[in-house]
Amino acid sequence: MTIDYYWEKYVDGDNESLEGLYRPLFRKLFFVAFKFTRNDSEASDIVQDLFTFLLQTSLEERKTKWKSIENIDAFLCTLVKCKSMDYLKVENNRKKIRATQFGTEETANDRYQEFQEELYYVIQQLPLKEQELITLHLSGYKNNEIAAMHQQSEKSVRNRLSESRNKLRILWKKNYLWIVLLSWIN
Repeated sequence: MTIDYYWEKYVDGDNESLEGLYRPLFRKLFFVAFKFTRNDSEASDIVQDLFTFLLQTSLEERKTKWKSIENIDAFLCTLVKCKSMDYLKVENNRKKIRATQFGTEETANDRYQEFQEELYYVIQQLPLKEQELITLHLSGYKNNEIAAMHQQSEKSVRNRLSESRNKLRILWKKNYLWIVLLSWIN
């Protein structure tokens, strides 16, 4: 069976045919992602995200937009390249934010590490379910993904995250106040 055969089956609605695309193309797609990210796990995640995206694409969209694609290799490589570029943009933005919030680039990583430790200390003061929600959210999971994991509606997760963030703000202020007081006493 060829890649074109599996692609046609996929476009016609057979999600299981993606396995026929995944196996022969994974390495090639991985190396495209790795070329940009220079990180094994990120490159692998990008390829996994691509196939998750393909699975989640509606049948109607597949038939209208993807039926006429002639070079599946090039199309999927382009998608991986775009996902890799998006990853790099996010990482660069994170570096800029860290640098502006925590000082120069040299000290930014140290201060960011301290900030993360303090944040996780404050998160541990929340009830267990709220800790789990906040941790998943901070790890990059979307509300609908968290809702699926917890078998709840997306609206419930959104509300619980909002409540948890409000509690975190209050706990953060109390924690910060203690840090200031302790430094003042010493």
